Amino acid sequence: MKLRLYNAKILTAPGEEIINGEVRTDGDTIVGIGAADPSFVAEREINCFGDLLMSGFCNAHTHAAMCLFRGIADDLSLEDWLYERIFPLEKNLTPDDIYWGTMLQIAEYVRNGITCFADMYFSPDAVYAAANNAHLCLALCCGENSSASFDVVRFIEENYNKYSTLSDRVRYYPGVHAEYTCSEKLLTEVADFAIEVGAKTYIHLSETLKEVGDCTVRHGGLTPPQYLHKLGFFENGGLAAHCVYCDKDDIALLRQSGVTPVINSGSNLKLASGIAPVYSMLTAGLRPSLGTDGAASNNATSMFREMYLYSCLQKQAMKDASVVTAEEALSAATENGYQALGFRGGAIRKGNFADLIRIDLRAPSMQPLANINKNLVYSAGDANVRMTISGGKIVYEDGVFHIGESIEKIVSECKRRQGHLLSEAGLSG
Repeated sequence: MKLRLYNAKILTAPGEEIINGEVRTDGDTIVGIGAADPSFVAEREINCFGDLLMSGFCNAHTHAAMCLFRGIADDLSLEDWLYERIFPLEKNLTPDDIYWGTMLQIAEYVRNGITCFADMYFSPDAVYAAANNAHLCLALCCGENSSASFDVVRFIEENYNKYSTLSDRVRYYPGVHAEYTCSEKLLTEVADFAIEVGAKTYIHLSETLKEVGDCTVRHGGLTPPQYLHKLGFFENGGLAAHCVYCDKDDIALLRQSGVTPVINSGSNLKLASGIAPVYSMLTAGLRPSLGTDGAASNNATSMFREMYLYSCLQKQAMKDASVVTAEEALSAATENGYQALGFRGGAIRKGNFADLIRIDLRAPSMQPLANINKNLVYSAGDANVRMTISGGKIVYEDGVFHIGESIEKIVSECKRRQGHLLSEAGLSG
């Protein structure tokens, strides 16, 4: 479809001057920005009435179908959350459960302006089917561990070969859950496969102090980044979720290895895991991206909340209100994630994916318009998103979803499946 969105304010990228004009799309690509082009014949013209057009958000770390567990594993330590609730529930997940859970999460994503996500979970075919319904940009990340009942490396190879050539809006990343759930043999074999095919890897990294301490005991004083580096896990770069307990040497090693930290402030706060050293990462030249983690631990998946926490937690930690600006938070939520995952998006540029959101500037939370960049991070919220366009398709518009399944059916299926999973695990809600 050819779209013309006119009479808009346009934030082409964080920190750039906001311009007035229009954005034109053809298929999944942005083909024009700024002044009108009389030769362009649109299939739909949308008057934005002075609202803001900006890039859609990239949720660079999540477990989408875990929204099935929202509200049933709260107020627990990370270890109890994982071993007493989540692992027992996950044992009985089916591909159909994954599909419907992912659909529910996608409904929340598009309502909140998320157009790209990196999903580290099970049943990649089911996740892809759900994401494809809504035309979302998708990075599939293997998150298996040594307890898997199948050959994990063969599974990675098969899915890498399948999804790496399927579409330029899909990626597959070899990876594993974490150092503490994987044997050295599995970590080394995954690293060797990634090196062989020239792929980046993905892993949970240094999420808790216990994880780091246990790793140093097991591996002769090496922290998780140092240990993985020794095994060649980040030979081609990669992405690492959390990175809460990375010291200056770890940060330097991540920078040297081409690893993008994915910061999940909301989840880490709720699980009392800690606050990632974002200011130190930025100072060292890293460009962190943002993730929400799964809705079982966050429990919302709002990039507006993640941007606010990304910036303001550092101001408190450093006792300096000037550090980690709104523009740096916007970059982490958009272009940093798209670029780290290898997609042409995260900014409104000709040739980039037509992944856009329309922000209601007339809402009280955005007024006065003294500084739109600052308002987006410090005062805006999910309710400010009026329209989400993903891959050139309107997937959300003023309360109406176009994601391939009805909201009523999605909610009904997920409610039924949550009850079944709790019963199978012998747990109560």
